[in-house]
Amino acid sequence: MRTVICPTQLHFHDIASHFLALTAGDRFLRFGWVMSDVDIVAYVEGLLHAIGNVFIVVEPAPDVSGVLHVEFRNGAAELGLSVSAWARGKGIGSLLLEKAGLLAAARGVPTLFVRNLNSNEALRRLARHAGLRVACAPGAGSTQLELPARGVNGVAGGPAGWPITLADHSLRFEWSRLAASDPSIDEAREKLPT
Repeated sequence: MRTVICPTQLHFHDIASHFLALTAGDRFLRFGWVMSDVDIVAYVEGLLHAIGNVFIVVEPAPDVSGVLHVEFRNGAAELGLSVSAWARGKGIGSLLLEKAGLLAAARGVPTLFVRNLNSNEALRRLARHAGLRVACAPGAGSTQLELPARGVNGVAGGPAGWPITLADHSLRFEWSRLAASDPSIDEAREKLPT
């Protein structure tokens, strides 16, 4: 059975190896740009200070097959998720994304922002499967805010009962501005360009 765990200092090397094994395309989708190996090691060192917001799937032990990092701030969250090439198609991405949705719901955070969601059809598909809304910037492959029913895995909704939204990072400024100017967050979401 696959399990999501919080890493310890002992996982440092395995997490770094996971990220270093990502192709340039995968690094772009995960980080927003193609990070150098040196930058990845520095990033992993920083992750180990953020224990509690970082989760991994270790399968088969000791290989890290997936990493989730959720950084909560200002009523929203930044999400980073990656799955090793050898572990794709085995439900690891779904498991990690479901964990992110549950964490967001537990903290009353309705939106998870992710870099390059516009370019990441696989992550958008996983999000829809997990019952999350998906919001991409205009001109992307998926330009509409999708409104699914409750998730396949029963991911709880946000503080007012609506599903958690996975939104492209490029929408963050406009999303925050609309939410701040309109007391009804649902109405603010509907004002986003489609």
